[in-house]
Amino acid sequence: MTAFHQDYADAVRRFRSSLPRELSVSSREIDSYFRACALSVWARGHSGTGDLAGIHQIYTDNPCTFRQEQFQKAISYYKGDIRAQVPVPDFFRRMADWDHSHGTALCADFLSLQEEILTLCATYGGDCTPGETRQISALGRSLAAACGAASPGEVEKVRLDQLMNDIQQLNHRLALDFWGPSAAPKPPAEATTGPASDSASDQKQEGTEPAEETPPSQEPEVTLEEATAELNQLIGLEAVKEDVENLINLVKVRKLRQERGLKSPDLSLHLVFSGNPGTGKTTVARIVGKIYRALGILSKGHLVEVDRSGLVAGYVGQTAIKTQEVIQKALGGILFIDEAYSLAPEDGGKDFGQEAIDTVLKAMEDHRDDLVVIVAGYDELMPRFIDSNPGLKSRFNKYLHFADYNGQQLYEILLSQTQRSDYRLSEEAAERLKDYLEEFYQHRDQNFGNARDVRNLFEKLVAAQANRVAALPSPTDEEILTITAEDLDAVLS
Repeated sequence: MTAFHQDYADAVRRFRSSLPRELSVSSREIDSYFRACALSVWARGHSGTGDLAGIHQIYTDNPCTFRQEQFQKAISYYKGDIRAQVPVPDFFRRMADWDHSHGTALCADFLSLQEEILTLCATYGGDCTPGETRQISALGRSLAAACGAASPGEVEKVRLDQLMNDIQQLNHRLALDFWGPSAAPKPPAEATTGPASDSASDQKQEGTEPAEETPPSQEPEVTLEEATAELNQLIGLEAVKEDVENLINLVKVRKLRQERGLKSPDLSLHLVFSGNPGTGKTTVARIVGKIYRALGILSKGHLVEVDRSGLVAGYVGQTAIKTQEVIQKALGGILFIDEAYSLAPEDGGKDFGQEAIDTVLKAMEDHRDDLVVIVAGYDELMPRFIDSNPGLKSRFNKYLHFADYNGQQLYEILLSQTQRSDYRLSEEAAERLKDYLEEFYQHRDQNFGNARDVRNLFEKLVAAQANRVAALPSPTDEEILTITAEDLDAVLS
């Protein structure tokens, strides 16, 4: 996943985490809508090679390496009346209904999100053209008109599902042209209507019954042994694993003392995770939630992940309300605040971030028996957060440092991704990748992304391999499975 798609995924995840659970807006609904919007914006732009790179990123759940002429065919689908071709999605109408009923501003938040994402799309390959700018504004006006209606039901409802099914059928035809009938992905099933069917399709896999959907507020129940095994299977992080094991032992002994009527010192279970991006902080936080649930500390053990934008509002008094809504979602589990230092102003002055800190601090006291807060960020910046309120120091007294992955660990992460995705490395490619990642680690700078950089490298290798294999007249299974030194050369050149 490149930085472009990472930014997109992070923004959508933050937005979904801010929504009331009752709305049940699936990632598939949002992704489908933004794909349509992105294509409509690119259709009004220059459609150059930058756009071709962008389309590779937007179509992440059905990866296919498009040639330029195929991309032009997809763009031409949107050359007519674009505003009619990208209708207001049903999930936005549901949000509008919610806003009217509860006095919230979900639609306004989504309008800001849409402008941010579509501007990223438009500028992916260079400057944003006037046509792209006008199209972004038109799409925003279309949504604004829908959420401004007295009731979303008063606006004519145009189903997005059938439109997206048509687009998927078009994509399938393009894939047939490119891959041939034997290797092309299967065409999508006929579109169904209603949000319930969208949720089911997220879970259903070919040849299986739909998996029972896990409630968004609760992790599947696992034993302590299963949770610790999941932690120990992670590559590297030896110091973190030892710290978590020590914490487990503290909790076990404390419970034994309580059961036997012995005095037990107060034990803070809130944690500070410090380290660079891509070192597994979110993954470990999710496992810690499972461990705490298995130990009986938390009732649900789920993870609610936010950053400053998910807690801070733009008006006086609104931040506390917004933060409190997030806290309510996190009760029974873990509230994970990434880049927590951004809540504390650098000059030590007051801003809306301080209001969020004070609200979280109060919740930690009010819900001390069923809420754990984990804050995360860079080593050198986290003290700014801890020092912003005297009450934070006493509650956050356990620090887990996430060290950078070394070259060997980076290679092991890449090898794990390769195997999970049913690829393999040729012997020469494997040796060269080991050397490359060791050198990459030794010369890392402040932009070093750890596992994120490895993920980006893997996806580039897959794209390069697809370009090479697609040119073969009749590729064998071995050729389709194997990433070679030639593919590495294509990525590093």
